[in-house]
Amino acid sequence: MIARRFSHPTAAPALGLLLSLALSLAACAGPRTLPGTEALADDGDFAVLSYTDFPDVPEFGDATIYYPVGTPGPIGGVAIAPGFTERQRHIEWWGPRLASHGYAVVLLDTNDPREQPNARAQALLAAVRLLRSESSRAESRLFGRIAVDRMAVMGHSMGGGGALRVAAEHGDIVRAAIPFTPWEPEADLSRISVPTLIIAGEEDDIAEVGEHAWRHFIAIPGSTAKVYMELEGGDHFIADTSRGDDLPTIGRYALAWLKLHLDGDERYRDFLFAAERAGGDAGKVSRYVANP
Repeated sequence: MIARRFSHPTAAPALGLLLSLALSLAACAGPRTLPGTEALADDGDFAVLSYTDFPDVPEFGDATIYYPVGTPGPIGGVAIAPGFTERQRHIEWWGPRLASHGYAVVLLDTNDPREQPNARAQALLAAVRLLRSESSRAESRLFGRIAVDRMAVMGHSMGGGGALRVAAEHGDIVRAAIPFTPWEPEADLSRISVPTLIIAGEEDDIAEVGEHAWRHFIAIPGSTAKVYMELEGGDHFIADTSRGDDLPTIGRYALAWLKLHLDGDERYRDFLFAAERAGGDAGKVSRYVANP
């Protein structure tokens, strides 16, 4: 094909005027709008499939991998652990939701539902390694599809305590952590350099915020990107599949955290850290403290 250049005595000034007008309109429009902030409260654009036929992992029991169909490039991975006496079904909402937005997600059962946070940390770490290995296993549905350097951990209650421990001890392996109403009384969190979003319930009477979530947030160094988000009137089960009071709100912030810290999409930074976020989200958030 031959590229043709057209010349017309009046075309150049007209085109120049149109270009100038377009640039002026763009300048008046202000900063580029944040993509999909509201849509983050809904399922994403990708269809979701799941599977369980992967090699056994001794650090945890049954598990399910959810993954998106038709993503244009390698995808990040998220490992999620349930809380004390809980199973996958208690966190099942998160698998399809995160996968629909472009992540491979493994939900796990612990070997013993009464395991403490340190064992759950080992389970989460093994789940991250599973996701990474799936990218090189020829029989895997995720063969060649995982960005092995873009991993995050999440968890509820003691699973959230496990996520905090992974962040503190394995910052070279994960890039983000999101503990929900975390229960962890002992771990040294002063070593956390991994961006960490802590989501708490104002009226949690199991992992009371002053003894757990808020104390965890304070313990994380000020040099680390971190956010403390507390739902007004929320209890210990705000992130639970069947009992969560406002999963879309929680999911929106969790997804924005992953978009920023796993995908490197800077367009989500202001949503998470802008000063106007403090003071709540449409009356649903009682406390929001951000340290970019």
